[in-house]
Amino acid sequence: MSLVAAEVETLRLPLRRPLVTAAGVLAIREGFLLRLRSATGEVGIGEAGPAYWIGEGSLARTAEDLHRIVDLVRQEPTSAAGLRARFLAGAAVRSCSAAAACALDSALLDLEARRRGVALGALLGGEVAAEVAIAALVGGSTLELLMAEVDAALACGFRTVKLKVGSAVLADDVARVAAVRERVGARVGLRLDANRAWTLGDARLALGEFAPFGIEYLEEPLQGADPEELAALARVAPVPLAVDESIVDAADLQRLVVAGARVHVILKAARVGGPTRLVALAQRARAAGLPVIVTDSIESTIGMSIAVHVAAALPASGFAVGLGGAQLLALAVGVASHPLGVPWLRPAGPGLVVALGVGVGEGARRG
Repeated sequence: MSLVAAEVETLRLPLRRPLVTAAGVLAIREGFLLRLRSATGEVGIGEAGPAYWIGEGSLARTAEDLHRIVDLVRQEPTSAAGLRARFLAGAAVRSCSAAAACALDSALLDLEARRRGVALGALLGGEVAAEVAIAALVGGSTLELLMAEVDAALACGFRTVKLKVGSAVLADDVARVAAVRERVGARVGLRLDANRAWTLGDARLALGEFAPFGIEYLEEPLQGADPEELAALARVAPVPLAVDESIVDAADLQRLVVAGARVHVILKAARVGGPTRLVALAQRARAAGLPVIVTDSIESTIGMSIAVHVAAALPASGFAVGLGGAQLLALAVGVASHPLGVPWLRPAGPGLVVALGVGVGEGARRG
């Protein structure tokens, strides 16, 4: 497939409320969209959204890499296969930032899927009709605001909610977690994310405090990224643990496996270099017996759609996909292929298009 045009669009996505994490505060999400046009008129789109607010990637480097791709397409006849080989194959990705590689991989897959008239997830081995459950990200500067977001998520029908911890004193975090569990009942999954807030001693204390509330898993409890320390904590923790920022490539995953860390593995396409690499990492993790959860990186509807298609391409795990941007962003930007803030989506195609799943509108059944 021959490519005849490419362009980059800058994104500045305001959040409805600032996202407060142990790593900092985010009020505006910045990133980029990459569009590729084929000689036959199809347009493929991908999103480049580095998580710069937690030190993952640089907007300037991402923009530079994307414009290198655009310049190459403009300057000489380029095939989709040639572009993939130059920027994504083998060691070549080392010269391209992960977020830019994700945008390129996504756009190339979107182009090919549209050319074939299939869902993007089908190119990754997915089931077109598969429905994907979505988790709600809830928060609020006060307990009253937090409860309002929880109630809104329940009213929409979400069956899994996620809450950030680690940015306040432990007693306050415990009070918030207890209030959320009481409100959602026993049958709604509850996830926590500490964003590497604690020392080993503090993490042990926090995990003991959270244990009574039936936590599905707690992400990134430790300040450091030592796999041996994480493995030791996981062996005694009364709450299942998960890694997120700790996994960038296959080498990171291998270190966890060698250390014997029995943790959930959370994967983001923007962090690992695109949907193709995410699926490969997920398969490695599952072969090692580690559960896998797919999430976005607070992205526009493009990045969110990628997460849904990738999740559908993996064997059913029972874990809801994290699309935090759906609750955080003040407006949908990109291709309006699905409404934001819904608990079930289906990778319908062609390309990145997703549709509502039948779970929408059933309402929340409190335990």
